[in-house]
Amino acid sequence: MAASILILLVTALLIGTAYSFSCYTCIAQSRNEDCMSTTTCSASEPYCMTTVASAGIGSLKYTSITKTCSIACKASSFGTSLGSGSVSCCSTSLCNVSGASGIKYSYSALVLSLGLLLVLRRN
Repeated sequence: MAASILILLVTALLIGTAYSFSCYTCIAQSRNEDCMSTTTCSASEPYCMTTVASAGIGSLKYTSITKTCSIACKASSFGTSLGSGSVSCCSTSLCNVSGASGIKYSYSALVLSLGLLLVLRRN
């Protein structure tokens, strides 16, 4: 019985993830607050990619944030005396909420872990 519940839970989580993968998207915005539009990605685009570029001289500074669904993504960063840039990648729905890379929460993994703990505790 417990195994059946666990299988149903895992199946439900995988189906929801497979058909509803979304990313925040924007093109060349100066503020992250302007990058809160969501887009449902195609099945061939399993990554959310965020590119942040900053440049400036003295008090003149410019930041450009672009967020997209992506077929492939490789995290990277660079810096020069005039500017810097970074590319961050993630692969859970709406994981690119901020321009900064860091820990991203996966609610599917959290629910799956909780379900597994409950099943193991009953046995």
